[in-house]
Amino acid sequence: MASVLIALVVAALSIKKGKAAPSPPSPRSCVQLEIPVSVDTVTTKWLQPRVDSSIDAVDWMSYMTTWTSPKGDAAILGNITVKQTFKINGQLCVPPKGAKSDILQLATHGVGFDKRYWDAEVKPQEYSYVEAVLAQGYSIFTYDRLGTGGSDKPDAYDILQTNVQVEILRGLTTLARSGKLVSSSKKLGGTSDDHVLKYKPKKIVHVGHSLGSVITLGLVGAYGAESDGAIATGFLYTNKLSTVNVATWGFQFARENDPVNFKDRGSGYVVQGTKYNTQLQFLKKGAFEPALLDYAFKIRQPNSVSEFVSIGGSFSGGEATNFKAPIQFVIGEHDYGFCAGDCNGTYNITMIKGLYPAATAVDVHIQPKTGHGLTLSTNATAGYKVSFDFLEKAGL
Repeated sequence: MASVLIALVVAALSIKKGKAAPSPPSPRSCVQLEIPVSVDTVTTKWLQPRVDSSIDAVDWMSYMTTWTSPKGDAAILGNITVKQTFKINGQLCVPPKGAKSDILQLATHGVGFDKRYWDAEVKPQEYSYVEAVLAQGYSIFTYDRLGTGGSDKPDAYDILQTNVQVEILRGLTTLARSGKLVSSSKKLGGTSDDHVLKYKPKKIVHVGHSLGSVITLGLVGAYGAESDGAIATGFLYTNKLSTVNVATWGFQFARENDPVNFKDRGSGYVVQGTKYNTQLQFLKKGAFEPALLDYAFKIRQPNSVSEFVSIGGSFSGGEATNFKAPIQFVIGEHDYGFCAGDCNGTYNITMIKGLYPAATAVDVHIQPKTGHGLTLSTNATAGYKVSFDFLEKAGL
């Protein structure tokens, strides 16, 4: 996803830390939910090729990266009103009552994954962000973005756009803050403990990865007062964004790539074709275990073509004047999509602070020897510690 944020550019600062010890095992008190989220917004009808085969997917990538293809306003054919309720699959985990359990981290994953990005099943004590968060005493809610995992898979052209994802995040935030996240949902499994089922946070920190960070920043930009803090991982405003493009994903038509796992994905859903496309986008040689590359490809998820096309419109990059909370940006040193492989010297911290003029704190951390997939890299827990320290210093 990072590879196509062509409209977002320039920024940031480098802090290097060593590898942290894995988090100790955490008690798991989690509930799995199917959450109805209502959306009332306007999307854009874009001029773009349809994708009904992998041949079409290659043509779409070619079209998107051809310099003479219509871009921006020239690619807009009209507007579409979206007023619909979507089913979102999520998981709420709450540790035993403690000083930080009333702080909920609400995590949004990026392109190529579902909520399992945050909760690796391979060596979870070394890689799972969920495990690390619970070990720190925070609560955490992860969910499958619309179009992925167990969530609804709507039309990939006119409905599944990035601003719709922002509105879904807002709806989930509202439900969580009201204490109705569980009571308004269908319980799919998990604990029956009241401290989870009746959970109502006092504060919510929004955490994103890649496209999930774009969605998170879209939320704090449009609805800043609804967030008590933000961690944008796998995202940075840099001067290298336009150097890597969507064609590097090696996309194929999802249903053709895997007719079994992606049989419910229709026209316009694309997925990285091979595990080496996944490696190029997410992992740096020498900083990942081969088992994690295999895992990342195994759990890969498709995305809609219009999520890519609509990124610029849903995230303007303007000042988030209503966001009055701490914000941190965390990116791998060798992030391929955002920094063309080297994030050092590609950003301006003054410019970033200018985008969040009312923020109580602004921080940027470059995670050494790491690619775009921070939770899949061998020093994942060191990066988690940097964010936990930032939140602690900010009073969260």
